Amino acid sequence: MNRNHTLSEKRPLLSMLLSVVATALVCSLVASFSSSSVVQYLLASAAGILCMVAQKRWFAPAFKGVFRAEISLREIGLLCVPFIIQLLVSWLLNVMDHGLFFHATALSVAMALSAGFGEEAMFRGLAVPIGMQYLKGKNKILVTALVTSVVFGLSHLGNAVGGNAIGIIQAIASIGSGLLYAAVFLRSGSILVTVAMHFLLDWMYFCTNPALQSGEMASMGVTAAVIISCVVDVLMSAVGLWLIRPAVREKIEAVWQNKWVFADGNDGTDKSSR
Repeated sequence: MNRNHTLSEKRPLLSMLLSVVATALVCSLVASFSSSSVVQYLLASAAGILCMVAQKRWFAPAFKGVFRAEISLREIGLLCVPFIIQLLVSWLLNVMDHGLFFHATALSVAMALSAGFGEEAMFRGLAVPIGMQYLKGKNKILVTALVTSVVFGLSHLGNAVGGNAIGIIQAIASIGSGLLYAAVFLRSGSILVTVAMHFLLDWMYFCTNPALQSGEMASMGVTAAVIISCVVDVLMSAVGLWLIRPAVREKIEAVWQNKWVFADGNDGTDKSSR
């Protein structure tokens, strides 16, 4: 069955943004079927996975999907080094503010899973493949990374409602982390790598910061450690941009050519973008 992909072909940026909105709506709708907070977060995670599976089927047989990595485990490990540093530094900063506090709950795991599978599906899992396949020009890799990261950051502005400064700080920090996640996804071809990164970082925060036990940013105060943590996240944007620098874009193109295979043998990419 041939499906109409005209919107992605003619308006790829709009298609990327609509994929974010559609996935967010699906995750919210599915989560609303339960009154339990834990179950809601788990349902949102499952909905994110289903959205990525549905996208693969929608573009089948051309698109292989976002779960399989196109590089070796060693290369993935090297890509994750900046994140491991970010994770350790963020934990140490939490220790500065809250001591050796650690409280793991079912809710913290569910919230982190929702951040991993749900948010990665919303902001990268569907949008990045559309950008890599349908955007034109030599800067499509950079545009894909920037658009998804800025939208990811802006989505956190909801925490700034009522003049809450921590929400603004989180939005800025999220753009930095988003660029790192986008770069790792672009380089590896597997959303599971960024799902694991996103899950671990958020779970660490939920377990080691008593103000986040229910996931509510409003109860957090702006401290020196919070500001330093924001600076670290912004530095991750520089790392992300370095990971997709012009010198490696041919490799990134190769990763995504492997993701899109057409019946006539054409990889479907815009040759002018190389």
